[in-house]
Amino acid sequence: MPTPASLDLTRRVAAPRSSRRSTLVVAVLLIIAMSLALTANGRAASSYRVSVPVQLKPYDPDRWALLTANDYATARAIDPSLPDPFALPSDPVVDPDQIRQEAFVGPAAKPYRFVGASAQDRSRALYCLTAAIYYEAASESDDGQRGVAQVVLNRVRHPSFPGSVCGVVFQGSDRTTGCQFSFACDGSMARRPAAAAWARAARVAGTALAGKVDPAVGLATHYHTQAIWPRWGKSLVMTNVVGAHIFHRWRGRWGELAAFSQPYSGIEPTPGPYRPVALQLAGKSAVPAAVDSVPFSAVASPSVATAPETALASRRAAAAPAAAPEPEYRDPALAKSGQIKDKFSTSGEWIAR
Repeated sequence: MPTPASLDLTRRVAAPRSSRRSTLVVAVLLIIAMSLALTANGRAASSYRVSVPVQLKPYDPDRWALLTANDYATARAIDPSLPDPFALPSDPVVDPDQIRQEAFVGPAAKPYRFVGASAQDRSRALYCLTAAIYYEAASESDDGQRGVAQVVLNRVRHPSFPGSVCGVVFQGSDRTTGCQFSFACDGSMARRPAAAAWARAARVAGTALAGKVDPAVGLATHYHTQAIWPRWGKSLVMTNVVGAHIFHRWRGRWGELAAFSQPYSGIEPTPGPYRPVALQLAGKSAVPAAVDSVPFSAVASPSVATAPETALASRRAAAAPAAAPEPEYRDPALAKSGQIKDKFSTSGEWIAR
C-alpha cells in the first residue's frame, strides 16, 4: 500500500493533467463554434468571391526622375509634353487708380454702337444726343459732357426707358410735367444754340454713339446738379460726382450690368420737344405734334446738319402747317431761355479755398 506521502504526491501530479485536459477541450469547442459562426455569416452575406491579381511597383523611375529634376531642361528631356512656363504671358500691369475707381463707381457699360436703320435715323440720334449734352452740360468739361451722354445711352439700353436716343431725350415732353430732361419742357430750346459749343457737344455725341464708353459714371441712369438733392436720390445708388452733376444708378438687379440688355431699335422718332414753345413756358399741356411736323434741323447748328438733311427739313417745313409766331417775354429770365443759368455759370470749375 502506498504511504501517505506517496498519495499526496500522486494527487499533486494528477491534478495538473486533468486541468490541462479540460482547457484543451474548451479551446477545441471554442474553435469549432467560431468556425461555424464564420461559415454561417459568410453564407448569409454572399457566396460569391473574386480574386484579382495585383502587381505593385515600389516607384515609377521616369516619374520620379521628372519630379526630382533640378531644372526645366532636364524635366523637358524626360517628358517633352511639358508646357514651357516662359511662353506663358505675364500678368498685365494693373493701374491702382483704375481699381479704386471701379470699386467706387461700379462696372462700366458694355461697348455698343448705336447705328440707325437709315441715314435719317442716324442724323436724328446725333441731333438728340447733341441737344441733351448741349442744354444739360454746355459749360461742363469734356468729362462732364461724356457723363451726360453715357446716361442717355445707358437709358436706351435699359428696358425701363424707350429704345431710341430721341425717345429717351424727349420722353415726357408731351406732358406738362414728366419731362425726363428739364430742357425739353422749360423752353430752353427756344433760342438757337451757339455754334462753337454745339459743335463740341456734337463731337462728344458722335464719339459716344460710335461705341466709346465713359467708365467714370458706370451704369448711371440718373443725375442731378450739386445745387439740389431730389427726393428720388435716396432710392438710387450714387456712382460718382463729375463736374456739376451727381450720377446715380438703380439699386439691386435693375442696376446690374445684365439688366442693360434692351436692343437698340434703330428707328428714331421725330426730335422734340412735342409741345409749342409758348405752351412749354406757360406750363400748359397740348396734343403732341404730328409725326415729322417739326423741322428736324430747326435748332441744329449748320456745322452739324448735312445738306441732304437740310433739304429734307425744308420739305418737311413746307408741308407742315405754319407755326405760331414766337412770343415776346417781358420776364428777363424767360428772354434768356436756352442760356446757362447764372447759378450754374461756373459749374465744373475748381472751388476756391
